[in-house]
Amino acid sequence: MNAEDLLALADRVEAIRSGFDNAIDVQCEIALFNPDDCELAIRPNAAGSKVIVTINGGPDRTFIAGDYTISAAARRNTVARLRARAKVAS
Repeated sequence: MNAEDLLALADRVEAIRSGFDNAIDVQCEIALFNPDDCELAIRPNAAGSKVIVTINGGPDRTFIAGDYTISAAARRNTVARLRARAKVAS
């Protein structure tokens, strides 16, 4: 994701006032993913409700996204992380 996309996602997270949004959680999981020697890539599943991680030398794995929007504290943390990543991406 480029800096503009990351900032737009941070704005969408910040706009949530109560409850949570699983679709945005999936987008955040993808935006904040850090590939390594084992987990090579990430993408949403066809429904956009989970993430699929490409594993080095093994089958892809499907996961439920983290709770990035579950609470006000989680949303603040997520916004900060997305904005920090945007600074690095710019």
